[in-house]
Amino acid sequence: MTNFYALLIVLLSVGLILSVTDLFVVTISVLLLIFAGLVFGVFLNGLSNWLIKYIPLPYIAAYLIIVAILVLLLASGFSFLGTQIAARTNELWSQLQSVVAQLQSWLEQLPWAEQYLPSGSELQSTLTKSSSMIAPGIASWLSLLGWGLTGLLVILFVGLYAAYDPELYRSGLLKLLPKEKKSVANRVLIEIHSNLGRWIVGRIASMAIVGILTGIGLWILGVPLPFTLGVVAAFLTFIPNIGPLLAAVPQILLALNVGGSTALYVLLLNIIMQGIESYLITPIIQRQQVSMPPILLISAQVLMGVAFGIIGIMMAAPLVVVILTLVQILYIEKILGDTDSNV
Repeated sequence: MTNFYALLIVLLSVGLILSVTDLFVVTISVLLLIFAGLVFGVFLNGLSNWLIKYIPLPYIAAYLIIVAILVLLLASGFSFLGTQIAARTNELWSQLQSVVAQLQSWLEQLPWAEQYLPSGSELQSTLTKSSSMIAPGIASWLSLLGWGLTGLLVILFVGLYAAYDPELYRSGLLKLLPKEKKSVANRVLIEIHSNLGRWIVGRIASMAIVGILTGIGLWILGVPLPFTLGVVAAFLTFIPNIGPLLAAVPQILLALNVGGSTALYVLLLNIIMQGIESYLITPIIQRQQVSMPPILLISAQVLMGVAFGIIGIMMAAPLVVVILTLVQILYIEKILGDTDSNV
């Protein structure tokens, strides 16, 4: 217990120093990126071990096969989606211009709306002012894109290295601990790995459900590329709350090719799917997979999102999984002596 309190004091002191120097949020964000890479490594490791169960291969061979398959699938998916979007760009732009013209014509027919519509000179002035802000806006977006790509590369390579030789990092971490703590620490690492694996399975299940339901809904509404958009929605669902909103953008744009009412129905479909996924499908599946209370999951996502942005929202659930595992083993079992309890 003395060592535990000493470690706690050190961590609190470091956090206080970082807060005073305005580096706390940045440091935690970087640590969350590394943690995201480790979660990705657990995913690759799980797939590699699953392949070994059915095909007698060395672990490295199975790992390389899994990585190659994932790269091919992602490359094929982006290539197909890019081709489809490029083929419909001109048609989509014409449709958007038509919708804007129809909306402006409709508003001009409403007496009460006339006072809110800009005149020609006002519109020209607004466009002139907006054009002067294009360069700073582009620079801001490029900076954001650069940080996003950097974070993605960190996650990718941390995950690849962690999954390539997980034993190297596990044994290295255990070497830092006293002999009497190694067995407990080893069990903690095994349980965290197992629980994160079950969380990933549950997350994939909820993503698949969202993708299938979205694809079916878009197909019923007559939206082009319904199942391709369903796959995109499934992948973006990994980002709670924000991902479904990003997935809705190409759906609504393509729905405009069909009609304005169809776009409204697609928007309604996404609002319904967002509510079902965030507050029903994901909490229930995670409760079954890793015994995660739904209220705790939703609260963690909100708090992490407010504090650390998108990466906080993405990593809230797996971080809760790790914390629950630590509480179960190190506090409930080791300190309270309750070996029958299950967090």
